[in-house]
Amino acid sequence: PAQAMPEDGPRIDVRREGAVLGSVALSGAKRRWLIGRSLDADLVVNHPSVSRSHAAITEEGGAFFVTDLGSAHGTKVAGTPLAPQQPFRLFDGLPITVGGATRTLVPVGTVAALGAAVREAARERAEHARREQEAADRAALDDDDDDDDDD
Repeated sequence: PAQAMPEDGPRIDVRREGAVLGSVALSGAKRRWLIGRSLDADLVVNHPSVSRSHAAITEEGGAFFVTDLGSAHGTKVAGTPLAPQQPFRLFDGLPITVGGATRTLVPVGTVAALGAAVREAARERAEHARREQEAADRAALDDDDDDDDDD
């Protein structure tokens, strides 16, 4: 269900006629958020044209995707129908509509989340390279010490 507006991090704003009704945070340990009519959905859209398990938003490597789960009335991003079971990359501000519901789901902060994930991956690669270089330097010093013993 929609909740209070998260201040930081990626989220989906639920809008009707431009007004924000609530938001769902796309953060934490979760990597998949269900959209549908089911009360078990992370984002409940109570409309007769919306399937119980209509679509899902997933996160992979800091990027967010929406996938229609084979719903009867489809999912659109910026007015373009999605092929069932084919993830579509989300970008901030591109409205998602499910079935004939009048509410739109609008991604916010997803680009910043991707940028943060890329920066973190670069930091981890640099740290890994630093540790490998230190290990190589230590091995080279050990080899030099061994050579000195032969004299």
